[in-house]
Amino acid sequence: MQPREWRNALLNAAGESLFGFKFWLVPSSTVLTLLLTRYGASERMLGAIVSIETACSLLPQLLGAYIFRSRRRLKQHLIIWHIVAMLPFLLLMGLLTFRADRLDPTLYCWLMLACHGGYWLAIGIVVAAWMDFVAHIFPAPVRGTAMGMASFGSAMAGTAAGLLAGWLILRNPGPEVFAWMYAAAWLIGTGSMFLWIPVEDAGAEGAGDMPTPTWAELKDCFRSSFHEPNFQALMVGRLLGVLGFCIAPFVARNYSAPAGGGLADSVIVSCGAAATLGGAIGGLTIGRIGDHKGHRSGMLIGMALQCITLLTLLFGHGLAGCILSFACMGLAGGCGISFSNLVYETCRHPNRMAHIALTNLAVGIVMAFAPLAGGLAAAQWGLHSLFAASLALSLCALLWFALAFHDPRTAKPT
Repeated sequence: MQPREWRNALLNAAGESLFGFKFWLVPSSTVLTLLLTRYGASERMLGAIVSIETACSLLPQLLGAYIFRSRRRLKQHLIIWHIVAMLPFLLLMGLLTFRADRLDPTLYCWLMLACHGGYWLAIGIVVAAWMDFVAHIFPAPVRGTAMGMASFGSAMAGTAAGLLAGWLILRNPGPEVFAWMYAAAWLIGTGSMFLWIPVEDAGAEGAGDMPTPTWAELKDCFRSSFHEPNFQALMVGRLLGVLGFCIAPFVARNYSAPAGGGLADSVIVSCGAAATLGGAIGGLTIGRIGDHKGHRSGMLIGMALQCITLLTLLFGHGLAGCILSFACMGLAGGCGISFSNLVYETCRHPNRMAHIALTNLAVGIVMAFAPLAGGLAAAQWGLHSLFAASLALSLCALLWFALAFHDPRTAKPT
């Protein structure tokens, strides 16, 4: 890396690390789940947590192309969007929690879900533009290194945040600690955005507005993508895997129940840090294997780890089971890097952004409704039956990737 690139990489990694700390100080899979459980949230409402954040983060990505059109001022607009449109939702959730005992419990839960949805909607609108910005500031030969530094720093900071959150809840069992944690997350997240101000975007000076695709162009690209058999196979396997892994909101519920060991909230939140640590290790390892062996290998490893995660939920118990489940869940999440690369590699037309948008749309719809369906299933038949059905679907996904999907690097063109 050149000195400017190293400086940008370090600033980017520092900003992402603080942002990761903010995220894992109040993760929805543990903190929000346990908080809403205190106020009587049902399995259906808990399932809606992941459905809301998935739908809001994936489905509106194309809107960013119409909002963040100025290439010259892209960095400034992205920073302002985070500070003004996204992060204040965390502060609002903290303020609501300060007054939770004075509100109707059902109203409080729905208001928190609404804020959660607003926060993730703001993320969904900005995420594609943010990734485009990162691609601009790092040239291709060093982009992977820079993004790897940021991803690892974010995950490790998230591990520390999860442990801190568990310790805070242990020392202060009342709802006020959750409120202070949300307020702290807002402050830390806002502070992190200032670390990107000194980042140099060499190509921004004198650049004009970025063109936006027409709907007719997008439709042609979508049609071209779906005519590729190997892309169809990739999507079938991914969707089977998504359906088989709709259990994130129910890991905490499982181990807080007597059948799972009756662990305290503080213990479960601390165990949740194992997911971020596993994610750091899984992302680096699976991504590295994919670079050398092809990213189909990464998907096979990820699906196998997904099956192992579900086995720990079916047969694990107490503290050891909780740590193992969260760790395996984080490791399995590393296959997301392989999937992203496979999406790039299965694109057979010039508009890769449209190809990515199509993938996010299809996967996002299933990811949005799968946890909600899981909540309904859990309410009807119990968590054990949900985990067993999820394992069956995950095994199907593993077999599909092994038998029906071919690595794009070696597959014959169609």
